[in-house]
Amino acid sequence: MSFIVFGWIAAVVVVVGLVTRPWKGAANRAALPLAMSMAMIAWVIGTGNVVYNDLIAQGSWTAASITLGFVPAKAILFALLANALGRTFNTARNTPGPLAQRWGTPAVLAVVLVFFLGNDISSNREAALERHARSTTLSMQDVAGLTQKIRSGTATKSEQGTFLSNPLCPPELLAEYATATDSYLRRAVARNDKIGPEIAEKLAQDSDQQVRYMLSFNRELPIAVLSRLAADPDEDVRSNVVWTKKLPDEDFAKLSRDPSAKVRETVARQERTAMEDWQRLRDDPEQRVRDAARRWDAQ
Repeated sequence: MSFIVFGWIAAVVVVVGLVTRPWKGAANRAALPLAMSMAMIAWVIGTGNVVYNDLIAQGSWTAASITLGFVPAKAILFALLANALGRTFNTARNTPGPLAQRWGTPAVLAVVLVFFLGNDISSNREAALERHARSTTLSMQDVAGLTQKIRSGTATKSEQGTFLSNPLCPPELLAEYATATDSYLRRAVARNDKIGPEIAEKLAQDSDQQVRYMLSFNRELPIAVLSRLAADPDEDVRSNVVWTKKLPDEDFAKLSRDPSAKVRETVARQERTAMEDWQRLRDDPEQRVRDAARRWDAQ
């Protein structure tokens, strides 16, 4: 990924150089503003590279693509703010006059830069905690530490949700948070492929649609739970379950006659669809279902 970092650096240096024009005079190339600019460029590109690699590792291709343009734009903004702060600081220091008049502009720029930088540091810290909680190579000590941190209430919400989705999360912690009052935490538990049959059964009856929806992505569920989700009142849940190869044939056949066009379309895309069901779906009232079924014609 080094070529991406080099590309960012080149783009940022060119734009910042054209705006600040250090070759135009001594004030433009003073050590303080140039050093502050370079420090901000190094910070933003360094942290941005970590975020980009993390998104790639997660398979978040859209977010990673956005990051390719966002990081250099952010680096340019931070660098120009830092440069302006350094230059106005030098001017205020070397110019006589009333205190408020001399230091007003540097003070405002300093507040703005500190605000942006503080938010950035906070965001990067939270992202680092989330990466740690998501790691599948955690030691037993790390797992114990995160478990204690969550139970004590000192973990951030994203850290809680991420660790509860981690296959290394202890079964007793999953059981404990499967009944949490916060549906965000129950959804995190539902995303974990390592939940036991009792937890899965409980979550399949959860009142929150998003909990059942997250559970429907789980490919390690017991047959009884899959059958329950196949009859779920929400079409998104039923549509996701169609993709599960462990879903009993009887439930799969029922979904081929589902009242939701979205569910029938998903069934039409499956290789396991029975010939009679496939032929019926080819003549479905909904165009999207017919198109999905007829794509197999050439094969």
